[in-house]
Amino acid sequence: MFDNSSAATARRWALSAGLILLCLTAGCTSDPDSGQSGVSAEQVCDGSLDKEAAAALRRLSGSDRFKELTGTNDAGEPNKFSLGRAAQHLHDATAERSRCTVYKATDKSGIPLIQIDFKAADSYPRRQDTQGQEPRKVYYDLGVYASTAGEYSTTLYFRCRTTSRGKSADYVDAGISSVSGKLKGNSKSADRMTVLNAVSRRLAAELNCSASAGLPARIPAPDTR
Repeated sequence: MFDNSSAATARRWALSAGLILLCLTAGCTSDPDSGQSGVSAEQVCDGSLDKEAAAALRRLSGSDRFKELTGTNDAGEPNKFSLGRAAQHLHDATAERSRCTVYKATDKSGIPLIQIDFKAADSYPRRQDTQGQEPRKVYYDLGVYASTAGEYSTTLYFRCRTTSRGKSADYVDAGISSVSGKLKGNSKSADRMTVLNAVSRRLAAELNCSASAGLPARIPAPDTR
């Protein structure tokens, strides 16, 4: 679990680097015999992207067709994202969690466009402790803490009490990992946060935490102070 933004950012950076090697250890393409290539933005991540988030994903990718990671994870469950499995495995190791790993439908590189991960957290970063760090962060008034850094790190913590096999936590750490150079558009920070907020809202509802999560339907303007 992360207890400060430096650790969170370092973790996102490491995960971003790991995305490049993902296809060496897991299947990463859709079924070549599946007919029309890929699915719409509204269909990825268990259908959790609303209209605004789907538009944001299309801007980030420069595409309107996508696919998710195939195969199974270390828990023997499908790599394809599920809100129910994400809620169930919040307290588990990374390789056992349900992560939404999205590719452009036409991708041949094997490197995901984005990967969204959720895990239980005991605490969250404080903005006053993260200001001045490099790369410079862009903050959003979402949950208890939300920021982006560069093109690779998107972090959102929201309040949600969860318990699993005797382990309890008061927050959920949500993040998007991405690889520099893969994302497009002129609003990468806001678009990434729009996508992350939309999926987080759906997970909060799955966990019955919507009232305490502090996740509005639309993200506020970013704060770069």
